[in-house]
Amino acid sequence: MKRILRFLLILLVILFVAGACLLKRNDFTPLEQTQYYPATMKALSALQPNKGYGKLLKCGWAAENITPDFDVHVAGYGVRWKSFSGIHDSIFVRTLVFDNGLQKAALVSLDMMIVPPLVVDQVMPQLEKMGFSRAQVYFGATHTHSSAGGWAKGLGGWALAGPFNEDMIDKVANGIIAGVQKAQASSSNCTIGFEAINAADLVENRLFGSSFPEDPYLRVIKIVKDNHESAMMLSYSAHATCIPKRDNLISCDYPGMLVQKLERGGSCNFATFFAGAVGSMRPIKDTLKGVQRAEALAAKLQQRLNQHDSIKTDTTSFISTAYLPLQLHDPQLRVNDEYRLRPWVFNALLGKQQIGMNRLQIGNIVFIGTPCDYSGEMVELSQEISNKKQRNLLITSFNGGYIGYITPDKYYDSVKAETREMNWYGPNNGRYFSELVNGLILK
Repeated sequence: MKRILRFLLILLVILFVAGACLLKRNDFTPLEQTQYYPATMKALSALQPNKGYGKLLKCGWAAENITPDFDVHVAGYGVRWKSFSGIHDSIFVRTLVFDNGLQKAALVSLDMMIVPPLVVDQVMPQLEKMGFSRAQVYFGATHTHSSAGGWAKGLGGWALAGPFNEDMIDKVANGIIAGVQKAQASSSNCTIGFEAINAADLVENRLFGSSFPEDPYLRVIKIVKDNHESAMMLSYSAHATCIPKRDNLISCDYPGMLVQKLERGGSCNFATFFAGAVGSMRPIKDTLKGVQRAEALAAKLQQRLNQHDSIKTDTTSFISTAYLPLQLHDPQLRVNDEYRLRPWVFNALLGKQQIGMNRLQIGNIVFIGTPCDYSGEMVELSQEISNKKQRNLLITSFNGGYIGYITPDKYYDSVKAETREMNWYGPNNGRYFSELVNGLILK
């Protein structure tokens, strides 16, 4: 009996010490009393975009295949225990480069779950040598949950994307550099136009159900060159999660299938897709499953787009670029209502990042790039602000950093994956990020 009691006492001491080392009370300090909020808002106020009118707007585009020809796990839906089982469709880096003679910008989208920070770290020094600052590179991803992983280190990276594979980092990085080079080389004079197409019947709020708000629009930018070649950039809020985990296939999911349908159907010579404010948004439920569901959603979006095939384009020569580095709350990955992992534990699992937001403007079209799954519920107010300035707005996720989900603050205490396990940097970030997005719109 004494031995049992001694063992239990030692176990309790070990658990107490481990808890004290690994856990910390949750922090609910109001935004105004933090260090990071006033510092970042001050930086926002002082931010001066690089902007100007050139003589003419030029654009070029390119697609580079980054489908792995080596073993790698599929990234999406958490831990997977084996490499991909097959390739349903190839994955690409798709690039647009705009240039007005004074300013230029590269829009780079990956057929991947996110834009891996390690890839950004590798390509930016090379892109800077080509004349592109961080403000002039607008990253995005399709957010397919059936693409190649292997792009993150550490235990947390393994859980998100499988075992780290340097070959995948190199393949994506090389694809980005080649894509930017080819897009630049193919650029010629162009016109540009924008359309927001209501597709509310194809997306719903997955956090609390269809009675809650969603971001309903398929946003389309059309570019037409003087030689009549055309390109489309598309953005939509529904998560690319049509293909389930059990299939274990490499695939672009519905975004890549939509791009292929538009190109092969003659709607344009080139298309690319940037995941929009995908936080809390999913495709409407369907009786179809897997690849068939993805193909069906792509076909419905193509049909919706074809009903608006007369998107008007016009001349403009205005380009504005900016990048706002962000400060954040200490990591606050909660284990329950009272306690969180200590920041050093979180950083050991997922690593530290330098993150920020992009602002790109071409003509009267404003792009805001965020380093997260940005909630579709938070778009409406920003859209109203943009409308008052007579600007067309696209808010996209996954701009080269990743800090989890940013959702409305009223949901912070909800015990759901988006608001607990994937909400990594404490309370009040809904308001914080919304203020940053809206401030960037007004720049």
